[in-house]
Amino acid sequence: MISIRIDEDLELREIHQKDRKKLYDVVDENRTFLKRWLPWLNYTKSPHSYLSVIKSWQQNIEMGTGMELGLFYREELIGMCGFTTIDPNSRRAQIGYWLAQDFEGRGLMLKTVKQLIDHGFKQVGLNRIEIVCGEMNYRSRKLPEALGFIPEGVMKEYEFLYDHYHDCILYRMLKSEWPY
Repeated sequence: MISIRIDEDLELREIHQKDRKKLYDVVDENRTFLKRWLPWLNYTKSPHSYLSVIKSWQQNIEMGTGMELGLFYREELIGMCGFTTIDPNSRRAQIGYWLAQDFEGRGLMLKTVKQLIDHGFKQVGLNRIEIVCGEMNYRSRKLPEALGFIPEGVMKEYEFLYDHYHDCILYRMLKSEWPY
C-alpha cells in the first residue's frame, strides 16, 4: 500500500473500496464548491459510483501509469492528490488535486504537492511533472506558481465543464529544476 507521510497530521495514501463511502461523502458535501473546476462530479451520484473508479486507480498504481491518492488529515479524508497519469517511458507525470472547502487556506495542499513532487522525482524516477489548471482558477494556479513551476502555455478550450469549454494553463517542473 502506498503511503506518503506529509507531517504528523497529514498523509497521502492509497484509496481502497472500503473508503468509497468516505470519498463519496466528502465529495457530496463539497459538490457545489468543487463543481466550479472539476468536470467529473455528475458521475459520482452514490458511493457505488466509485467501485469502478477505485478499481481503475488501483490498476494504474499496479501498472505504474497513475498514483491517485486520498489526502487524510488526522485520519479524516479531506481530498485527493496524486499523479493522474504517469508515462513510464518518458518518465513524465501529471498531478491532480482537490481539497474540501473547510480545509482550504491552511497550506495543506501546498505541503502535500511539494512532498508528492519530491516522491515523484526521488522514488518514482520521474524527470518531468506537469500541473494543468483552469486559466481562471486563480486559487489552484497559486500552487504550481508558489512551487516554482514554469507556465508553458495556455491550452484553448482544453476541458469541458458541464456546459462550456474553458482554457487551461500547462505548468511544468523538470527534475533538474526542482530546488528542494
